[in-house]
Amino acid sequence: MSKLSNRTIVIIAFIAIIGGILIISADYLEGKKEKAYQKVSISLYSEINNKKQDNTPQNIETTEEEYIPTPNPNGYLGILTIDKINLQQGFYDKTNENNNVSKNLTFLSPSNYPDEKNGNVILVAHSGVTHIAYFKNLYQLKVGDIAKIEYKGHLYTYKIDNIYNETKDGNVTVYRDTSRQTLTMITCTKNDDTKQTIYIAYLESVK
Repeated sequence: MSKLSNRTIVIIAFIAIIGGILIISADYLEGKKEKAYQKVSISLYSEINNKKQDNTPQNIETTEEEYIPTPNPNGYLGILTIDKINLQQGFYDKTNENNNVSKNLTFLSPSNYPDEKNGNVILVAHSGVTHIAYFKNLYQLKVGDIAKIEYKGHLYTYKIDNIYNETKDGNVTVYRDTSRQTLTMITCTKNDDTKQTIYIAYLESVK
């Protein structure tokens, strides 16, 4: 009888432990963001090498405040503005011949458009000192800084959430929350020709 009681106690204790683990796991998964990664191929080199490239989440606020679009005589698909570094530069659609890192900001082929749910707008540009080094001051940005994109009569406001470096080998791994609309900016790392820096920003509002 004693052995049977001990066995019963062991079984009950085991069930209690498993139940506790399941409850803790459920709480953890509920609070965990859906993180994923995406491999993208780029041809981004330092200017010294003179290489060219050939080629809506939850809690998003839609505001009614008046938005006055920036004049767009060049027919850009969108216009990127980062007030902190005095950057305002347009970019063309993926198939446009001017969508080239040797001429403009590049709207990378794997990109989604700003109005695509949970999409990722990927912009690439040179850093350095020449006239095409549109991302030369991106290194000044910090987590929490703001970038904006004007697209089809709306203003999309993004906040930088993560900044990291990768080896410059023609490929970039984009780590982001795939349940949120994202802006990814990629450029060469300042003072390091072997690295590239990736800036991940999430959509905050649309107007």
